Amino acid sequence: MKHVFLLSGLLVVASGCTISAHEPPLAEQHSDLLDADSDGVINARDLCDGTPETVVIDNDGCPTYVLFENDSSLRIQFANDSAIVEPAYREELDKMAEFLHLYPETSLELQGHTSSLGTNSYNSELSVQRANAVKAQLVDRGIETNRLAIIGLGEDDLVLADTTETSQLVNRRVVGRVKGFKGDIEEAWTIFTRREQ
Repeated sequence: MKHVFLLSGLLVVASGCTISAHEPPLAEQHSDLLDADSDGVINARDLCDGTPETVVIDNDGCPTYVLFENDSSLRIQFANDSAIVEPAYREELDKMAEFLHLYPETSLELQGHTSSLGTNSYNSELSVQRANAVKAQLVDRGIETNRLAIIGLGEDDLVLADTTETSQLVNRRVVGRVKGFKGDIEEAWTIFTRREQ
């Protein structure tokens, strides 16, 4: 009678014959489980390579952003039947130009509006003239024209529908909406972060 023993990976048969036991199969790794940019998200799931170590990231390994709505919008009012940008809006235009210089990946959509006085065709043309007047102010401040889009909405998007002078004034406007702006990167707080005094 032969006795069979398994000792340290070898199949030993009592008759003196040795046969190598089969090695267990190696598991194939299909995903890259490393974390090349040390952000806590493995390479297989990381959609943003090279994120700085000081930022707060989302589940995809991308930086999170803090939005500042007041920095990324523009609103200019106009007198009746006018496309002249009043000097009172100089500071607001300066801030918008500064914002666009600071974030060169962004663009600005300028939506021109009118009150309900006048014909639709006249108001449509006037709304484009108003948006172009604001565009010219920003171009004078160094913003490239290809970053400024014009939309003339005429009287199609009234804020207030009644015909009082106050309502008409509110409706005569150009609204600028920034496109492509994510916000400032949210910094991660550490024990070494110094607060501004």
